[in-house]
Amino acid sequence: MFMSVGTANMVAAAEAVGVRRFVFQSGIGLSDGTEMTRIDRWVLRALWRPMFSAAIRDKAEGERILRASALEWVVVRPVGLGDSPAAGSYLAGPNARVALFATLSFADCAACLLRAVY
Repeated sequence: MFMSVGTANMVAAAEAVGVRRFVFQSGIGLSDGTEMTRIDRWVLRALWRPMFSAAIRDKAEGERILRASALEWVVVRPVGLGDSPAAGSYLAGPNARVALFATLSFADCAACLLRAVY
């Protein structure tokens, strides 16, 4: 409930003050899987959804709230985050091919989120 309630509050505040773009960091668990291999899609459905079903439903509600808003929005779904040195690059884009268990440094994810603002 934390994600959906927080998102609803942030979206309402952003709309009230005229924010142009809302960048939402979500999770790969909400992907339709088209950017993953068949095996990664199976693993995601078989293992992650039962283990994190309440969190995934809450995050999905947050995304639904954002999509229904009047804001211009971007959803970023990093695969996995790790405390590693920045590589200085990342792969981004609709349906960009990703590996389910690949990690992205926190710094590279932050760079991606900041770039999505503009």
